[in-house]
Amino acid sequence: MEHLYDRIREARERAGLTVNEAAEKLGVSRVQIWRMENKTETITAERLFIIAAIYQVDPYALFKGIDATTQSYTALYSRIGEIVAMVEQEVQRQDAKPPPDVVGEAVVEILRQETRGRTSPPTDPLDPEKYQGLVALLFKQASQK
Repeated sequence: MEHLYDRIREARERAGLTVNEAAEKLGVSRVQIWRMENKTETITAERLFIIAAIYQVDPYALFKGIDATTQSYTALYSRIGEIVAMVEQEVQRQDAKPPPDVVGEAVVEILRQETRGRTSPPTDPLDPEKYQGLVALLFKQASQK
């Protein structure tokens, strides 16, 4: 894509937002969204960063024309934080004392499963029950070594 405007529209669509939803999240009118996506409004750097955060893409990707599906590091870090908290809760629940490398292995494997085949981290809430068996197995294997 050649123009920033096209990349902004593509990012909005990939985020699954309608023009109305994007307008509401940005605090602007539908018309302004249309103008931003159709080359009739100048987009400030500040606005670009806000758009990138809402659409969960890297602002540099929007600005420079690098694949606009590049995930936002903020969204990725947020998901990693959720996974770490979930693994820590599982450690406490099981009253386990796994070595740090096993905890790290659990976090990495869950993140791998959560992001498999996606261009951005999932936006749905993390389901701890989905991974309890995996974490328990890793902890059990570690205790048997």
